[in-house]
Amino acid sequence: MKKIKSKYVEYLLAPANAITDTVVETADGVKCKLEYQATWNNEFGRYADELDDICRKYYGSTLEVISNIWTGRIGFISEYWHLVKMIKID
Repeated sequence: MKKIKSKYVEYLLAPANAITDTVVETADGVKCKLEYQATWNNEFGRYADELDDICRKYYGSTLEVISNIWTGRIGFISEYWHLVKMIKID
């Protein structure tokens, strides 16, 4: 099972290169099936406002902060972003 560098959250916004499979184990050991909700190509920041709204809704933070967190975790982040629902499995 692939690991993802995120703890379990109901909805995860992550750069495309952070998600390597549709069944993953989170950093805190939760096994999940990922259900894709939406994908954005944020090249040139064209969806930055929408992604920022999602970050504020789910995390109480900005896209800039979330981007920096992902950069620290995986080094380089894709311009494509996925919003996935994490469904716990046994």
